[in-house]
Amino acid sequence: MNTSRDSIKVLIVDDGREDRKVYVRHLKKSFGGFSPCIIESETGQEGIQLCKEENPDCILLDYLLPDMDGLEFLAILKERGYPGAVIMLTGQGSETVAVEAMKRGAKDYLVKENISSASLHRTITTAVRNNQLDETKKWKTQALVDPLTQVLNRNAYNLTLEQTLRDFRRYKDPMILIVADIDHFNRVNNNYGHKSGDSVLRSVATSLNNSIRGSDFVFRYGGEEFVILLKKCSLKQGEKVAEKIRRQVEESFCWEKGQKLSVTISLGLTQFIENDSESSVFQRADQALYKAKSEGRNRVEITPDLQVPSLTSRPALDPVLIATGNQSDP
Repeated sequence: MNTSRDSIKVLIVDDGREDRKVYVRHLKKSFGGFSPCIIESETGQEGIQLCKEENPDCILLDYLLPDMDGLEFLAILKERGYPGAVIMLTGQGSETVAVEAMKRGAKDYLVKENISSASLHRTITTAVRNNQLDETKKWKTQALVDPLTQVLNRNAYNLTLEQTLRDFRRYKDPMILIVADIDHFNRVNNNYGHKSGDSVLRSVATSLNNSIRGSDFVFRYGGEEFVILLKKCSLKQGEKVAEKIRRQVEESFCWEKGQKLSVTISLGLTQFIENDSESSVFQRADQALYKAKSEGRNRVEITPDLQVPSLTSRPALDPVLIATGNQSDP
């Protein structure tokens, strides 16, 4: 939607002809030489159709329509993904209905008897502006989330690591970076298909999220590789978390055509140190991951100069389908 005042398109959905005339008069007066494009509708169905054809920036919606009420109208808009702002118009004493409408997606409401040119102008411009901010925020959020696994993506990793390094330099709190890679993931795709591979990625992402605190972060770095960022976490605590992740993945599975598909994961871990850069901290964790892979997989390795007593690791298992006749098993 365009934010300039002369481009605002307003759809009025109200079966009262005189009421619509009043709104049009107020709109022309309040917007002055930047009068908005005004579209009128007498029924809900007509309004829905005009919304589809004209894509208005704002809808002035009467609650009582001949063929439906305002809440039903809002439900249809939501189902069809209408991105604009809706302002509910109610009679005196109907504020409860208006509040319910706002819970269902309306940006604001106006009591018909109290509408003036100034209040209508203010409400429309504020609703459109806030709606655009909400849409922008939604798209920014979506741009930082991996659509397959629903964990944060690499763009989010870059932004978060940059801020985390600034925090580390300022406050000196211990921070841990873990790079994790699913063992033999290509065999999953080759032997069972890419849909099975997608199921495994989602299952592993869930295991990672279930193994960390609310203040920590999981990112899908690319392909079958994930990064975990642990804030205010010592090296020893970090290794325990990494081992918890390893066990969680090993013990978990996803369903494929009535069978269980299980995998293992290798993890490389490092602690932030003085003068670290975004590349240096990742490189150390990645080197530890390489060591975990080269020494048998399904294990946790720490950057050599940061070693603490190792926890027990087990040999990597080939991705395997475990036949079962009961898909309701936990």
